[in-house]
Amino acid sequence: MTRETSSGIDARPLVDRILRAAIERRASDLHIEPVGADYEIRSRVDGVLHADQRLDAESGRAAVARLMVMARLLTYRLDVPQEGRVTLGGAGGAGDVELRLSVMPTIHGLRAAVRMPADAIQAAVLDGLGLPDAVRAALERFAAGDSGMLLFTGPAGSGKTTSMYATLRHIVTSASGLSVVALEDPVERRLSGVTQIEVSPFGQLTYERALRSMLRQDPQVLMLGEIRDAATASLAIQASLSGHRLLTALHAATAAGAIARLLEMGIEPYQITSSLSLVVAQRLLRRSDGSGGYLGRIPVAEMVVMDAALKKAVLARADTDTLADAYQRQATYRPMAMVAEDRIAEGLTDAAEARRVLGPAIVAAESAEAEKK
Repeated sequence: MTRETSSGIDARPLVDRILRAAIERRASDLHIEPVGADYEIRSRVDGVLHADQRLDAESGRAAVARLMVMARLLTYRLDVPQEGRVTLGGAGGAGDVELRLSVMPTIHGLRAAVRMPADAIQAAVLDGLGLPDAVRAALERFAAGDSGMLLFTGPAGSGKTTSMYATLRHIVTSASGLSVVALEDPVERRLSGVTQIEVSPFGQLTYERALRSMLRQDPQVLMLGEIRDAATASLAIQASLSGHRLLTALHAATAAGAIARLLEMGIEPYQITSSLSLVVAQRLLRRSDGSGGYLGRIPVAEMVVMDAALKKAVLARADTDTLADAYQRQATYRPMAMVAEDRIAEGLTDAAEARRVLGPAIVAAESAEAEKK
């Protein structure tokens, strides 16, 4: 990692170089962070943060200030968090790309985090995601239906939004004449054929208010970026019960955890069993490049359908262990750990990476790799 110093700098070429280097590396995020007397530039590639270079304090402050100017933020406010968008022209030989900027005050100065363009690093079509065949087929069946709720779950950075966008695009391209609306905070990428609305949890146009109004605008397909509270969850359930197809995401470690969260939010069990069609839980594993390193990521996912046994458990307000036991008996259920074993056997990843992401569940995968060697 190099350290760059400058005096009385023009931060424009510095910031341009940093941003374009991050795009070339296919980074998903870029951090410019004050660390003691310096600033550190770090980029997240394939889910892992890498230290790229250090700047002296003057250069680091100038770089953050330049980003704030590009995002039309208040450069004189050093005491409050701010968020905005940065447009970078002609990145990677393409047209303009839009980046999201978040600035946060720390004891050493302002810290900037840039979310890089999703389209540059992630596939946006269902066939290109690399999902297990059974999961992709289930998403295609949902896309061909006319009602119900599709729930993606997993921790932050597990690919939920990418899978949701790809499914929505599949709906738009496989059927004409549909009214499709997406409510997002923020809009991650532009989708042709979709009315996209950016909501703000702290502004006038919240998820709850936007969704309540959109239900009066004759949509057939709704995408809700994330369920964050009980009011939004209730409206999402009502939308799917009233004949809409609804795609959304919920932060939970497992499908059982996602269903349990809906119950904890006060959703009646009969509403969940009547509306929820499919839950897809997923993670992302780094892809082996054949030389002992990694390049890109691949998903491992499991799907859960609302069958009779799971409905019975939900109606009984069962705990997560009982819910999981109910769906693990489904003929179509294949846990993520087994999917990871498949990917290891195919040489697409390795047991160390699967263990890093999935934890103890991948012990069997290590044994499988050892036997292969």
